[in-house]
Amino acid sequence: MTGPMTGPMTGFVEKPPHVDTRRMRHIPDADLLAAFGAPSIAALRDHLAGRDVAPAMDPLRWARRAGPQARAATLAQAEKLLGKPVDFLDPAHGRSGLYGFHYLHWAQPLTRAYALTGDERYLAEFAAIVDAWYASRDSVKGEWPGLDVVWYTLGVAGRAQVFMEALHVFGTAMPEASWARMLKTVLGGARWLAEEHTAFRHGNWQLAGCSVLAQIAAFLPEAAESAGWARLAHRRLLEHLELDVYADGGHYERAPSYHTMCLGALQFAAIAGEQRLGWDLVAHPRFAAMHDWLLSITSPGGWVPPFNDSHLVRSAELLLRGHYLLERPHYKDAAVRGLPAGRIAEVLSWLPPRPGRGDPVEEFERAPSAAAPERSAWLAHSKFAVQRAAEGGLFAVVNCGPLIEHELETHSHRTVLDFVLAAFGRPLAWEAGGPDSYDDPAYQSWYRAGRAHNTVLLPGREMADEHDARVEHVLMSPVADVLAATHDGLGVRHRRQVVLVKPDAGTPGYWVITDEVAEEFEWTLNGLSPWRETPGGYRSSSAPGLVVLSPSTPVKARFTEGATTVPTTAGAEAGTLHGLSLTYRPGTVTHVLVPYAAEPPELTVEPGPVEAGAVEPGTVVRSGRSTVTLGDGCLVRADGGAISSAVLWSGTRIEYGGREVLAAVTGELRSAVLTRADGRTSAELTCASRTGVRLAAEPGSVVRLNDVVLPLTTADGWAHVVLPAAGTWSVHIESVHIESVDIERNS
Repeated sequence: MTGPMTGPMTGFVEKPPHVDTRRMRHIPDADLLAAFGAPSIAALRDHLAGRDVAPAMDPLRWARRAGPQARAATLAQAEKLLGKPVDFLDPAHGRSGLYGFHYLHWAQPLTRAYALTGDERYLAEFAAIVDAWYASRDSVKGEWPGLDVVWYTLGVAGRAQVFMEALHVFGTAMPEASWARMLKTVLGGARWLAEEHTAFRHGNWQLAGCSVLAQIAAFLPEAAESAGWARLAHRRLLEHLELDVYADGGHYERAPSYHTMCLGALQFAAIAGEQRLGWDLVAHPRFAAMHDWLLSITSPGGWVPPFNDSHLVRSAELLLRGHYLLERPHYKDAAVRGLPAGRIAEVLSWLPPRPGRGDPVEEFERAPSAAAPERSAWLAHSKFAVQRAAEGGLFAVVNCGPLIEHELETHSHRTVLDFVLAAFGRPLAWEAGGPDSYDDPAYQSWYRAGRAHNTVLLPGREMADEHDARVEHVLMSPVADVLAATHDGLGVRHRRQVVLVKPDAGTPGYWVITDEVAEEFEWTLNGLSPWRETPGGYRSSSAPGLVVLSPSTPVKARFTEGATTVPTTAGAEAGTLHGLSLTYRPGTVTHVLVPYAAEPPELTVEPGPVEAGAVEPGTVVRSGRSTVTLGDGCLVRADGGAISSAVLWSGTRIEYGGREVLAAVTGELRSAVLTRADGRTSAELTCASRTGVRLAAEPGSVVRLNDVVLPLTTADGWAHVVLPAAGTWSVHIESVHIESVDIERNS
């Protein structure tokens, strides 16, 4: 996606126009020479071409190692540009597209084809593009009030990258006049960026612009102003790491592709900084945190959910460059799993050896690798909940966060508590994401609208700007992952609980999603194949797929379609989002979403008993011998009628079959995860203060607290335990005959 966003605006989105005619727009030759202390254009060109200074990404280094596939693709792209008419003023580029067209990234294949072949056709075409752009740039008119097509942050920064690459590759072969125009553009752009960004402001524009300002300073150290550019860029980038990156590593705007855009900008600034400017940007803890956030939210298939205005991104290349800079074994593992060896070598071939290190490809091959744990995560500051189960590759991300402002208009969509689900290597519940271009006429009516997301809608009502969710409970455990949150963005309270019940003993994993709304509402679920009715609910028409079951009967059901982008093994492709929209009366409704690889499992869903003090009945899910009962703030799994595990995230006790299993007697119990096997009971208990609990136990059992045998054993069918202070505690209960030898050793 390129160019600014669509939407109403007034005034200037950046500083009022400050394009100085002589210092920026039309720099005289004499002033250009004075800026570099050079006697002539020819001498300056010879000097810059003869020194050993490259951009952060070096096409000449890449060209020496480019593989056949990359070579063929680049030459094919360049051939399409030869002799192609270019109109820089044509409004047919689109309202936003016109801005992106003037970045000139589309012309880069010519530079790279010349680096591969030395064929002067590519040089001549690129020079003609430079000359035509330079001659027409003052005449171009954009449709955004207060935003110049040429002189705005992303445009200035994007062209500077294109022209630095061209100056480096073409060198003295470029016609002198065209060469000078490129250098004047980079010099004037750096001056404009330095004057534009004298103070911090949120958003990807400033971060990207100051990254490029740093790269210009590193590429043109001879410029008298270079040191000042570097100081300003360094200050702004550090401020963005402090204020534009959440403590958990997520980017402020909460759209994954803008996270990767900003992370890439920081990576290239870090490379330029350590090569030429004496920086150590990677030492900032949030630099690494941005990589860890990306790793946390990456699916087993290597893609990242396209929340908000994000397009579909894969994390492997960003993490590969992260490994180059940070040398963390988890990043190498992610790169190796996500990229073929040839692509790894190609990405690293653009990068210089780090100070004191060898060739990046050889350094990568020698480095240790370690798989990151497949674990769930609550990204509390950026407000995404990630749920995982290794068996079947079950993966979910729930968006719990607010609308975030932007330089021009928000990149946030009108939804909250929406989710993406995947299993068996395929997305199963999906979102529209962002469009390829913000000029897409369906941007507001489809991509940003609630119906393109897996959420709850109120007919005729749009989500308010203020829709940040209040997160009530988060629990990640080997038995189940739980998220419960509420928001008022629809004008009425919506509470959603998302529980991933993890696979166990041959029974499938699945999600149980409970929604509470006090008005009639639509429950929407979007998949990648049409839905069809099945006993008790609906299912995907292709596999892998989802079965959707509920003990509640909707008032009506309808099916919808819309555009989306779908991940493929090779990248991404256009696809269709198939929506299931179920209308329910006011109240609480539970859906069980069961992923399957080939055929849906035998599974039934029914209302559970009404627990004491609960407003609504729970839900019982049966699969073979396994029964999972979800009550008010707790879950119990039984195998053949005997409890095998239980989870508590709200309330004070767990009950099953009318009998108490665990209860807090005093204090505040925050959560409990309990498992039973072979006469042993284990529990992980988290409390907010000193707390007394009791757990069901056989008389005479041995009770351990954090592996310390307690002096008192149970004699009344209960193990009575005092958790001494706030924190997480381990309790193990075992019968005497199992532990008699260990007891003698301990005594």
